[in-house]
Amino acid sequence: MNDKDFDKLLKRQMQEDKNIPENINQLFLNFESEVNMKENNKKSNVVSFFRTATVAACAVVVLGIGGCTYAHVHGVETIISPMLRKIGINSKYEENATKFNEEVKKEDISVKLLDGAIDDTLLILGYEIDVPEIPSNSWIDIDGKYEINDISVKPINTTMDKSNDGKYEYYQIFDASEIKNLDSVNLNMNILAIREYTEVEGIDSVSAEYGKTFDAGWNFNETISVKNLEESKVYEFTDKKEYEIKENLKVEVTEFITGSYSNILKIKTDKTNYKGDAFEKLYCVLDEKGNEIARFAEERKEYDERVYNDRLVLGNIDRTSNLNIEVLFKSARDDRFEKVLDIPVELGSATEKVEKVESLVEYKSDDYTMKYNDNWNLIPNVDTTRVGPKSIYLGTLLLEIPSTTNSELKSSLYVKVVDENTTIEDYAKEIRKSNTESVSEYFEEKSSSEVKFKNQKGYQIVSETADGATDYIKLDAFTVANGKVYRIIFFGSDKEYNNLKSEVEEFISNFDV
Repeated sequence: MNDKDFDKLLKRQMQEDKNIPENINQLFLNFESEVNMKENNKKSNVVSFFRTATVAACAVVVLGIGGCTYAHVHGVETIISPMLRKIGINSKYEENATKFNEEVKKEDISVKLLDGAIDDTLLILGYEIDVPEIPSNSWIDIDGKYEINDISVKPINTTMDKSNDGKYEYYQIFDASEIKNLDSVNLNMNILAIREYTEVEGIDSVSAEYGKTFDAGWNFNETISVKNLEESKVYEFTDKKEYEIKENLKVEVTEFITGSYSNILKIKTDKTNYKGDAFEKLYCVLDEKGNEIARFAEERKEYDERVYNDRLVLGNIDRTSNLNIEVLFKSARDDRFEKVLDIPVELGSATEKVEKVESLVEYKSDDYTMKYNDNWNLIPNVDTTRVGPKSIYLGTLLLEIPSTTNSELKSSLYVKVVDENTTIEDYAKEIRKSNTESVSEYFEEKSSSEVKFKNQKGYQIVSETADGATDYIKLDAFTVANGKVYRIIFFGSDKEYNNLKSEVEEFISNFDV
């Protein structure tokens, strides 16, 4: 049985025995159709690379999420200023970046973490990479696993240049706006593999020719402080307009985030009812005079969500600027991109987003009383439209929590009452057993501790699972009274758990049996 057949079998098993939250099942909705499409697609789509972006006006190439696309700065300039400007980073980075200069050398390949800076909008990291075993006309591609305070993140933008001595200068940009409560930050940046490739000419050439691969692993663990040189603000477009790229494939500009070192423009893609092939998008950003100021490529290697946000990093743009975004489209069956629409963007029309102060709503049942935030969606009896017929969540009360991150997926908070005459210690054993023995839902325990419900002692177990692209947290909090188990289950990504942890703790402490 090959890997693809095994993956299909695993997916079917998970759907037949749906002892899992709907959030997990959504990750596999498009699995088989995309695998079949890829089998029929004769053109390798390993990396999205657009050479024209550096030939025409040295425009920027940015990756929507995951993988690597690059803006190569050619010519005699070797200092980092021009390279940073190409990816929308202003001079404040060079003035305020933390200098690391930590070097790791393995298999004659040297990777040095040069510098970095973080505010509440972006994390920026710079490397110098020396790979003596590849020819001077080759470039490199990097695969890695990156964490901010143990939360998995992926670059939303990368750029690379070569110095005169043949070393690569490489910069990564991460979206820090989706991680709340940042102060002192621990970075664990693990470069797993470095691959040689030769760039392919032309905007319609989206693959690259790969040579050697080096997978010794280069790991950096550093601490950095958040520096908010300017007050970060979020502006939302209240008068949003949806544009249709293809039938039932829609995009709209939603937010503009300003930060100390650069800005982020968010474009939401909705493919909920899209029935076509997998696709790629290319955004060309034009200023008021029609000059191209940036070019952004978007490719998603994992089985992406039905609704997601592309993040365009734009620097040195006035808050009142008028932009035009040309959207180019290429399906997996096509050989070239075609322009499908123009999106005018008036940044001045966006209004500052004011965070709403949430109030608590009280809910009473025969067994318990609870209080929850008024923006959470209460579903009192989960049915098979949301979970499978064998799911442990069937019939439970569900609170859907709006996303606090770049993802549009909601987090889930389940409340379940089990008629079982047991003890807290024995029920903890049951949960641990189900976490490790379930074929469809394996969780690794991360921590456990006593927890206080409103009127009595309880216990909680925090566990983690992953789908290969995202890490997920499940928190089980439970107490025993009157011959029953009262169980509260939170499920969401590790970013969502980080952002919602205090609210979930408050929910548990207010839960009155």
